[in-house]
Amino acid sequence: MSRYPLDALPREEHPRFVLVGRPNAGKSTLYNLLTNGNTKVGNFPGVTVDILEGEVVLLSGNTRKIFDLPGVYTLGSQDRESDEGIARKFLGGLKREPGAAIVQVLDATQLEMGLELTKELLAFEVPLVLVLTQIDLLDGRIPDAQLIEKELDVPCVAVSARDPKCRDAVIRVLPAARTAKRDSASRLNPRELAQRALPEKSAPSRNRALTTRLDRALLHPALGPVVFVALMSCLFAAVFLVADPAKAVIDTGFAAVGRVIRARISNALVASFFEDALLGGVGTVLSFLPQIVLLTVALEILDETGYLARGAYLVDRLLRVFGLSGRAFVPLLMGNACAVPAIGATRILRDPKERLLVILVVPLMTCSARLPTYSLLIGAFFGHWSAFERALLFMGLYAASIVTSMVASVVIGRLLRHRKSLPLVLEMPAYRVPQPSVVGRQAARAAKHFLRDVGTTILVASIALWVLLKVPAPGATAGKPIERSIAASVGRALEPVTAPVGFDWRINVGLIGSFGARELMVGTMGVILGVEDADAHTDTLAEQLRNAKGRDGKPAYGAPTVFALLAFFVIACQCVSTVAAIRRETRSLRWPAFVLLYTYALAYVAAWVTFCAAKFVTGA
Repeated sequence: MSRYPLDALPREEHPRFVLVGRPNAGKSTLYNLLTNGNTKVGNFPGVTVDILEGEVVLLSGNTRKIFDLPGVYTLGSQDRESDEGIARKFLGGLKREPGAAIVQVLDATQLEMGLELTKELLAFEVPLVLVLTQIDLLDGRIPDAQLIEKELDVPCVAVSARDPKCRDAVIRVLPAARTAKRDSASRLNPRELAQRALPEKSAPSRNRALTTRLDRALLHPALGPVVFVALMSCLFAAVFLVADPAKAVIDTGFAAVGRVIRARISNALVASFFEDALLGGVGTVLSFLPQIVLLTVALEILDETGYLARGAYLVDRLLRVFGLSGRAFVPLLMGNACAVPAIGATRILRDPKERLLVILVVPLMTCSARLPTYSLLIGAFFGHWSAFERALLFMGLYAASIVTSMVASVVIGRLLRHRKSLPLVLEMPAYRVPQPSVVGRQAARAAKHFLRDVGTTILVASIALWVLLKVPAPGATAGKPIERSIAASVGRALEPVTAPVGFDWRINVGLIGSFGARELMVGTMGVILGVEDADAHTDTLAEQLRNAKGRDGKPAYGAPTVFALLAFFVIACQCVSTVAAIRRETRSLRWPAFVLLYTYALAYVAAWVTFCAAKFVTGA
C-alpha cells in the first residue's frame, strides 16, 4: 500500500520533474512507463547529448513536464561537456525555478552506490523524490523505503519499473517531493544507510549467482575477448543479413516508381530530377533505415542484458594504447559495415572528447560501400593475379584502413587535447532479459531522429549532386550528356591538381558522383564510359577501363593510377550520409568540415606517395 493515497496528496506545486540516476539503474524503463513512451528530444542550446522530454499525467488528471537526463555516476565532473557536467548545469538551473523537483532513480541491488549520488543531489537544495527500482532482482527482499525517507527527510518508494502496476505508486509520490533539511547531506552515510535499509543475505541471490557463473567464462582473460569479438561480429553480420534484403525491397520499390515517373513525364531532364534527385535521395535515406533500426535494437539488447559493459572491459586495455576506452570498440567495429549507424553508436561513450574523437575516425574504417569499387579495380587491372594475391591486396586495403584510423586517433586526440584514456571504471550489472517495449521505443526514436536530422541533409545533397551530374555547364554543347555536365567542367578544372596522382577528369567526375554514396563510383564511371547498368555488367566496365585512352592516345589508366585510386578511396570520406550523420551527432558544421578537410588532404598525400612508388616499382 502506498503511503501517499490520492486523497492525501499535497498540493501539486511542481511544474516539471527531472529524472536523474546512475547508468543501468532502470531510469529509462521508469521514464517510458511514466510517459507511456510519448517523448521527444528537448531543444537545449549548447547541449550536445539528448535530454528526453515528455509529459506525465498525475492521478489528479493534471499534466506535468518530465525530463530524462543522461545517466551519471557523479555530479563532480569539471568537464562541462560531459554527461555529468551537462546534468549538473541542468540541475543547477532548477534552483532558479520555483517548484521544480528532482526524481532520483536508484538501483536497489546497488543501493550504496545510488546513495552516494543522493548525497550530491541533497546538496542542491531542490525538492527531491527517491524511487528505488529493480527490486525484482532481490529474491523477495524489499528495501526499507520508510527508513530511507525518515533518515533523509525526502519521499521514497520501492518498485519494480518492469511492473506496469507500479506506475500509480510512483505517480502518487511525485507531488510529495520536498527539500531535505540542510544537514541531511552531511549526515548521510551511504554504506551505513544501505546496510540498514537492505541487510545483506548470507548467500547471493539467484540472479547474482547466475551472473557470477556466466562471468567466469565471459570475462575469462583468454576466452572472454574471443567470445566478445566473435559474438559482436556474428551479431552485426546477422543484422546486415536482415537489413540487406529489406534495403533491396526498398530499392526495387523506388525503381518501379522511377519507371512510372519516366513514363509519365516526357521531358527527360525533368523526369531525371524527380527520379534521380528527389526519389533517389528519399530512397537513399530509407535504404539506411533498416540498418539504423536493427543496429539500435542490437545495441540496446547488448546494453540491457548487461553484456556491453563487459565487452568494453575486455577490449579496454588494447584500445587504451590509442587513447580510447573499451566502449569505442563497438562503433569502430560497426564502421566496417556502415559509418552512418556507427557514428550514432558513439552515444555509448560517456567522455564527450572521446566520443568526438571516435566520430572523427570512424569514416576511415572500410565500410561495405567501398567494396564495389575495390572489386571493380582489382578485377579490371589485376585479374591476371592469382586468387591468393588478390585476396592479399583486399586484406591489405582493410589493414590500411585500420592502421590509418588508429594513427589518426592518436594524432587527432593530441590536437583535441584529449587526455589518454583513464582506466575504465564500470559497475557490472546483473544479467537481465531485455524488455521488448523499451528496446522497441529506442529503435523507433533512433529511426525518427535519423529521418529528421540526417535524412533532410542527404536529400539536399542528392539534389545538389544531381545538378552537378545532369545539368549542362554553360556553353557546353559537344559530347555525351555527362561530358557536358557541370561535374565534367569541375572535373576538368581539377585536372591540374589531380594529374600528379594519375587522375583525369573522368576519375574526378566519378569521385564527385561517389560523394552521394561510395558505391556510385561504379555507376558513374559506367555512364562516362558508355556502359549501361554498369553495376550489373562490371566485366564490360572493367574492359572499358582497361581500354580507356588519354588525350595522347595512350592507355589512360595503369597500375600506378589504380593503386593511387585505391589509396585515395581507403581514406577519403566519400559519403554525404556520413557527413550528415557527423553533423547530427556533433550538432555543428565545423566537425563535418574538418572530417572532409583532413580525410581528403590525407587521401591526396597517400595517393601521391602510392602513385610515385608504383611508378618507380613498375617503371611506368
